[in-house]
This record gives sequence, structure tokens and C-alpha cells, in this order.
Amino acid sequence: MPKLLIVEDNETNRDMLSRRLARRGYDVVLAADGAEGVAKAGTEEPDLILMDMSLPVLDGWEATRRIKAAAGTRGIPVIALTAHAMAGDEARARAAGCDDFDTKPVDLARLLGKIERWLAAGVAELETSLPARRESLAPLLEFVERACAGAGVDGEAAFALRLAAEEVCANVIEHGYAGREPGPLRLRFRREPGAVVLVVEDRAREFDPATAPAPDLESGLEERQMGGLGWHLVRRTMDEVRHEPLPGGGNRVTLVKRLSDAGG
Repeated sequence: MPKLLIVEDNETNRDMLSRRLARRGYDVVLAADGAEGVAKAGTEEPDLILMDMSLPVLDGWEATRRIKAAAGTRGIPVIALTAHAMAGDEARARAAGCDDFDTKPVDLARLLGKIERWLAAGVAELETSLPARRESLAPLLEFVERACAGAGVDGEAAFALRLAAEEVCANVIEHGYAGREPGPLRLRFRREPGAVVLVVEDRAREFDPATAPAPDLESGLEERQMGGLGWHLVRRTMDEVRHEPLPGGGNRVTLVKRLSDAGG
């Protein structure tokens, strides 16, 4: 029986949604604020979290960030639930780490469809971390290839993700840590319903790879800077690209590649 954690401060909404989901065979756990939600995500080990974003103690944005930052809970899918359907709300929820988004009042049929797709996907997150050196590039890209193969990603989508990963990692190695001791370069891969997501994180200075100069393709291979065919390649091959600075220093680049029905 799949276990769902509902994080909702409104008692009426919480009880009504929990009863409706329990009648459909789900094991439902409840939390009334963001801090309790973070704690129960760790202790209850739910299969999926429904996260209201307007919460006391910790709001849903911060609660989700903490859940996704912890090794034991970051692989749990989080669906944001919000009464605000303003432009940018979904992007804000995804930037906080939410895997999906839905509005309130809840359309139960629509929400059930999302829950079932996430549970069917069997979301698991894979990760690797190596020093940001040139010799690390090949094993990092091998990780991407293995992850795609294990997730059943078709050849075209896997090739596109590898190309984009190569561009991002090469720019972090070449430019992000330029003049500094190479720090960590971490890749996190996960399969979602209809898409694969690759997150590249570093501890370099704040650095948006989109600002890196394109390589001089007329120069010889020995003289050419790392960086593949330029950042335009990343945006052309990926369906979504996000960059954000990390608290305390560093950067996160998120690459999303949607999958066709045949490929995913």
C-alpha cells in the first residue's frame, strides 16, 4: 500500500483530502506545518508528498528545499499544492525542488492521475561526485550514459542529455573553478514521468555557464578551450534549463529532457 504524506495546515482541507485518498487505498500520514512535514518525511518514509506551500513554522518552499537537500528524503516525489495560480508559481515551486505542481481547490481526478504517474515511475535518484578536473569529465559522462540506460531512456534523448551534460561540466571545470583549487562536481540523475532530469552542482564561485564564451572552432584541438560547441547547444537540446546560485556558494544547473511515449 503506497504511503502518502499530506502537509497541510488547514484542518478541513487536510481531513477531507486524507479521507478521499484513504478510500482509494492509500496509507495517509498527516503533518500540520512545514517543520513537521520535514520531520515526517524522514521518519515515515512516504512514497510521495503532497505539500501545501502556504504553511506555518516553515513554508512549503523551505520545507521542500530541506527535504530535497537531505540524502534520505531527496528521492521522494513532492507535488506542490497551492491556491495561488499566478504566473511563475509553478516555476517557483520547481525551483524549490518540487517535482510536480497542482492548484487548489483540489481536482481529485487530476491529482490522482499525477500521484499514480509518480508512483508508477518508481522514482529513484542516482548521483556521483568527483573533483572538477579535466580527467573527471569522462567518468562523469559515463555516469550519465549508465543512468540513462538503466532508466530505459531512448538513444536520441540519452545522446542529447550526454551532450548537454558535457557542455555544462566542461564549463564548470574550465571557467567556474578557474584560478581556484578544483572543488566537487556533483551530478544527480532522476527519471520522472515523461522526462529525465540531470542536476549539476558545484562549489565554485557564482557562475552562470550561459555567460561562458563559445570556443574558437577554428583553433586546433590542443589550443581550444573546453566547452564543446557552446551554451546554445544546451538550450537547443534540452527542454528546460535552469541555473541558480547555491546558499553558501556554488551553482546548480538543472537540465530537463522530455521523453516521447516510445522513449519513456
